[in-house]
Amino acid sequence: MADNAGDRFNSSHAETSYGTYASGTNGGFGNHVNGHSKNDGNDEGWLSDFIGGCSRATISAYLYIPRSLLLRRSRALIDDNDRFIDTLFTRVRAAQLWDPELRKAFKKLGWELLPDLLQASSPPWMQSINLTEFSFGNSPPKLSNFKTFKDTQKTGDSNLFLECDVIWDSDMNVGLRIKPIPKQLTFIPSALSTLVSNMVSFTAGIEKLHIKGRIRITFDPLVPKLPVIGAIKVAFVQQPQKVDFEVEVMGGSTLSGLIPSLKAWLVGFARDSLISMYVMPEHWTYRIDPDIKDVSVPAGQLEIDILEAKNIPKGDYLSESSPYVQMWLRISQKRQTSIQPAGREATWNESFKLPVHIVESQVLELILYDHDDIGTDDELGRIKIPIKDLRDGESYDLWRDITNTKEEIKQEQREQQHDAVAGTMKRYHQHEERKKDSAQLHFRLKFQSMSKDDMAAIAEAQTKGDMSILYNNPRLKSIAQQGVINIKIKSVDRLVSPAWWRGVRKHVYVKCTYGKDQDKSTPVKRGGSHNCRIDETIVLDVTGERDDDDIVIEVHETKWRQQNFEGRMVVSLAELKKHTKLGGKKKLQHGSSPDGRLDLEMEWNSYLGTDDANE
Repeated sequence: MADNAGDRFNSSHAETSYGTYASGTNGGFGNHVNGHSKNDGNDEGWLSDFIGGCSRATISAYLYIPRSLLLRRSRALIDDNDRFIDTLFTRVRAAQLWDPELRKAFKKLGWELLPDLLQASSPPWMQSINLTEFSFGNSPPKLSNFKTFKDTQKTGDSNLFLECDVIWDSDMNVGLRIKPIPKQLTFIPSALSTLVSNMVSFTAGIEKLHIKGRIRITFDPLVPKLPVIGAIKVAFVQQPQKVDFEVEVMGGSTLSGLIPSLKAWLVGFARDSLISMYVMPEHWTYRIDPDIKDVSVPAGQLEIDILEAKNIPKGDYLSESSPYVQMWLRISQKRQTSIQPAGREATWNESFKLPVHIVESQVLELILYDHDDIGTDDELGRIKIPIKDLRDGESYDLWRDITNTKEEIKQEQREQQHDAVAGTMKRYHQHEERKKDSAQLHFRLKFQSMSKDDMAAIAEAQTKGDMSILYNNPRLKSIAQQGVINIKIKSVDRLVSPAWWRGVRKHVYVKCTYGKDQDKSTPVKRGGSHNCRIDETIVLDVTGERDDDDIVIEVHETKWRQQNFEGRMVVSLAELKKHTKLGGKKKLQHGSSPDGRLDLEMEWNSYLGTDDANE
């Protein structure tokens, strides 16, 4: 099966290709339908042309839709294809959505999403990063190589795909205000930390964004009533081939040395925290019919055994790395091994299972991290394995070199800046690499496709919203019980006041545990207050091996090496699965703050659940 995985759609769909569309041209997709060419010389905006093109593609591909799906009163319009399409296209073009409505919508979305994402993903050397300016600019993307097709393997022929290449040279403008003093240096008094960070803070700018990739628009499902399309989904087919931009630091040559590290982090942030949220099978959904469920049925399952690693590099200059491996096929379904003791070698022998939704485009990412007790964990390198390269049912025992992409970006940026030490540093690193073996990871993989009966059972469970259908299926129970627990911690209040002789410069953090997986929030300075604002989300992994463990959430207070346990709350995973979401202010127990309360929201997301979140 996997031998021809890359040709799966090519062998199972009817396909129509269209011309190239670029802003400012009269040719292309918007002007070619069913062999007829139309040129009215009026270019009113790329998006309205594109939507008009989508409308033409949808209608011109109406033969893919069973005629039983179309109402009698719509057939007269469909039969007069050219007149119907041209009328619809003219009306859509008149909307002129891109200029300025769509740009305003993107700008609003950016201001809603980016501030929290930037702060949550900030590297260890940053105390804070704030968005000061955000604009996508006026340059539209260039769209080309349009194709429409359907997936004939899906029962009922009830979907339609539109794909196109996109190249975007945007004149975007993003401003950032960065304070580089690490927030994790808890021994620095608050007043001094704030004073120093304000003195050394700087402004950075991002401009000239370049993105090259391919996007897919899915009309799914097609329903037997007008307007026929139940929902529209938009996503990149794969990670874009190219994501690049220019970074400037205000402060002249004095601060130019920060650019390589800053750009390496920003590229990783754009790739892993932003774009990956919209790479298939992740997607953005717009429901036309509000009753439609966003069903996402996997095509198979990937078994992963993480065995060992050798020649593990240092994450910092002071100590050996404490390694662990994080893996995913889609960004919303990350899995993670245990953290091993510091050293150059590590052994895990841990097994995982992940659902595979799109064999021909999904890529397994294995990322080696160095765990830090204080601050953000350091990425040591990553490995990428395309699922289409794996034969169905065959096991693979692999050793792979671990590539540090961030170091490559840093070196490239130094060379672009014509850094005087760039050449010397490059030769030094090459010399050091020759002296030592490269870091390697040992793992096993096995892809197993799903039967049509299992896929039908998953679709039924998602459509009905009843996961018990899968829990009662012996073949699907294990993977159906896998998922993630999202815990959004808002605040802690009614804590006991710290004793005066121990000082007031205390820090509070929250530790969350489920089974072998645990994580904690960044320590927040409490001072002498009874309340403490956390505002952080912790994600815990549920492997599916057992379903009877409790979720334990603890509040700790620390000063220097002194620890104080404030209290805990316990929630049953079975209860969370039953309600999907739980929240509110919960009382702490068994600690030094008997009246303490924890304000939080918890959500369970099964790996085989629907994808209704991205809307």
